[in-house]
Amino acid sequence: MRSGDEGWSVRVTSAARLSFTLIDLNGEMGRKNGMASLAVAAPSFRVLATPSKKMSVVTDDNASDYKEIFEDYLQRLRRGIKGDPAKIVVEAGLPRHSGFGSKTTALLSIGKAYAALNERNMTTEEIAIYAGRAGTSGGSVNLTDRGGFICDGGHRVTNDFSDDPKKYLVPSRFARAGRKPPVLVSTAFPNWPILMIMPAGEHIHGQPEADFFRKELPIPLVEARKTAHAVFMGLAPAVVEGDYEAFCIAFNRITFDTYFKQKQIGIQNPKVHKVLNESRKNGIDAIGMSSMGPGCFSFTRNPSKAVGWLKEMKQEGTVSDYWFTRATNTAASVERVPDWAFASK
Repeated sequence: MRSGDEGWSVRVTSAARLSFTLIDLNGEMGRKNGMASLAVAAPSFRVLATPSKKMSVVTDDNASDYKEIFEDYLQRLRRGIKGDPAKIVVEAGLPRHSGFGSKTTALLSIGKAYAALNERNMTTEEIAIYAGRAGTSGGSVNLTDRGGFICDGGHRVTNDFSDDPKKYLVPSRFARAGRKPPVLVSTAFPNWPILMIMPAGEHIHGQPEADFFRKELPIPLVEARKTAHAVFMGLAPAVVEGDYEAFCIAFNRITFDTYFKQKQIGIQNPKVHKVLNESRKNGIDAIGMSSMGPGCFSFTRNPSKAVGWLKEMKQEGTVSDYWFTRATNTAASVERVPDWAFASK
């Protein structure tokens, strides 16, 4: 029986993407972007695709801003694969514009669900092209296939890159769809608890994010090299070896000592700055802000002290939420769901 036959639906569940940093925002060495990234269990994105007589999209509050984008995308995908109509229900969206890769993860997951419902054996890279993604880093697109910890090699620059680097060093929303960046490091992340922190910060996206990129990029070559060194000779080996202390040193170096990450943090509000600057005095061993923030992620061997401090931060309005999670070391799940599973709902 086809998944798309009446009586069956398809559910896709994908991890959130955390970004330690973009790696090369200079481009003089012939490549640009690249990301050190991590898949985590919470938050996660979950979507259900069900056979229907017409195409429709239903979202939760987190994904509501993307509803029209999803509808347009699904029409393109349907035409491209000659698929049948379906009802797409976003059961759990990722917090938007918070550093979790919410839009890219949603588009890839929805595409996987719709393709599977129609029994189309599409790769994540093929789906990303329909979605117009993977033009910047390979974080979300590679984590969808692998989970765990990944460092990707970004994209080769075009021949005219040096004429106007700012034209090509742009956020993912403004980049053209590209080939899936090559994976340079892919490994399971150690089973260390991850303390997620959501400061009451700015949700920077759209034109303000594009303006920020245009103002700050390209970064100096020496700074791109410093970041790459911190990733490939600090962060990545520590993850592979499960060396917690070395990992924390490298993570803090990326957060507090690398050029572009400091620029990203610099445009956030004082509440984000307070969380980052006070964290290591309050039980947290290492901390960083994912992408443009405001979402932060951290590691601690003294959870009682860290949580006590975060309770105070939440009471005073500096932090809106916090929770513990762990890495997801597996690919996004795609499962067929029989209709009788919804009979009592």
